[in-house]
Amino acid sequence: MKTFKGLEKKQQVRERAQKRSLYRVKEIATPGKTSDDLSHAGGVPEDWSSYKSIVAEVASLRDEVLVLRQGLTVSRAPDVPRVILPELHDENTGRIDAQKVADFMGVPLKPLAEGLGLNYKAVHRNPSASGFQEALRPVKRSLEILHEFFGPKETIRVWLNTPHPDLDGATSLDTILEGKAFAVSRILGSAWNGVPL
Repeated sequence: MKTFKGLEKKQQVRERAQKRSLYRVKEIATPGKTSDDLSHAGGVPEDWSSYKSIVAEVASLRDEVLVLRQGLTVSRAPDVPRVILPELHDENTGRIDAQKVADFMGVPLKPLAEGLGLNYKAVHRNPSASGFQEALRPVKRSLEILHEFFGPKETIRVWLNTPHPDLDGATSLDTILEGKAFAVSRILGSAWNGVPL
């Protein structure tokens, strides 16, 4: 695990501030305490020159925190692009493979191909043909989102075979096999983005 110099510096700054009693808000704000109690408790210093030095230290600490925040913002790298479920792609062409998608979903190739409006014989001969990619994309996208939500293939299959209220009680698998893969993809995309249907 990486440790950032900035985080260590931030911790040092925090420890220094605690040592100088900058976090005594609880003591200062306690009901019933008088100003004499507060000055002895470290809330209000008896000597105003030390108070000014504390204020200067706080300003310095704020500047350091600002610099650290800027450094952390710069150091955050965007998400690295990745392929979710690469096992659903043909190793040679990189295209989505209909047979691998069917196997992953636990259905025979024929109902999947027919549900996507594809010729079964053509899909059987060349399951990763470029002409099939448009029809396979919403199914693959649905499986990607389900993989991100649930993980294991077995759990994804359970979800696919569970009736869904937004599909009028039909299962997502039945909806895909009826040629409405976009409906399932839309529902999952909305859920992923936190958008109610």
